[in-house]
Amino acid sequence: MMNKLLRSIVIISKTNNNLLITNSSSHCRKLHTNYGISKEITIPVQWGYISGKLWGNENEQPILALHGWQDNAGTWDTLAPLLFEKRPILAIDFPGHGLSSWYPQGMTYFPWDYARIILSIKEYYKWDKISLLCHSLGSIAGLRFAALFPDEVSWYIAIDSLIADDYDLNIVVDKYPKNLRKLQKAQSLLDEEPPSYSVYEITKIWHIGTRKSVALDKVKYLLIRGSKPSSRDATKLYFSRDSKLKHMFFNPEDKNFVAALVKRLTCPSLYIKGLDSPFASDDFSIEMRKLIEKNNKKFECHFLPGTHYLHLNDPEKVANIILPFYQKYN
Repeated sequence: MMNKLLRSIVIISKTNNNLLITNSSSHCRKLHTNYGISKEITIPVQWGYISGKLWGNENEQPILALHGWQDNAGTWDTLAPLLFEKRPILAIDFPGHGLSSWYPQGMTYFPWDYARIILSIKEYYKWDKISLLCHSLGSIAGLRFAALFPDEVSWYIAIDSLIADDYDLNIVVDKYPKNLRKLQKAQSLLDEEPPSYSVYEITKIWHIGTRKSVALDKVKYLLIRGSKPSSRDATKLYFSRDSKLKHMFFNPEDKNFVAALVKRLTCPSLYIKGLDSPFASDDFSIEMRKLIEKNNKKFECHFLPGTHYLHLNDPEKVANIILPFYQKYN
């Protein structure tokens, strides 16, 4: 099982706080970082590979860490160093994100695919059970997997999201025509290099794009895997994720279906909600959280000051809640 992790390591070197990353696309660059040493890994899939990074002992089954929409494994760069000595952490890039392969041209991304990615990784490593550390869209995928396969999840940790929370159907339907046209355009531009920006500009764009919930000084952790140097101007960077991701259809699900799903979340579960985040704050999300509390005696809920990215911005606060949960259920 762990031999597969060893075989999937890609060259990575670290000198002081400058990290040189080399992967199968021959993409090399240096960006300033200050997080613990990790190993690059590659997991084969039918359309290419899933990339990720491993903190800790490669001979022990790791926690699987899942990031949010349009982010990447770098979202764990500040928190993982505070946790991996207790248990290794394998943070992956979802398809189309970070350094992972994109879906083929003409294919689009579907939110339920991310629950299937968890199953693919579990089957690849032949793990009997899996432990999940999740944020945002990763939390939604983690809950779906844990609810569908309750006997195959040791425990589940979710940060700032539990269910998809877009239930204003008029707004959703109004967006569909524009979204379809943008998706068509994105499909036709996949072979072209996107616009590029200075490091300052791209950092500010990412910061604003997250409603300023990623602190400016923390954007660099996402840029390492989420940008590439321009072929036209090596001093500039462009967003390297698949542009089709921007136009995913987050279809609201039937509320009875969601309720039936969350009732199946029976594994030990920890939910950490940012008090300054607008996500998972609508009436239905709160109702589903209370339903989980009612049905799962091993569900813990904590509220912390912070934005949607509280784990990246204030990792010590989050680690102080996660570590006792580790001790209780590991």
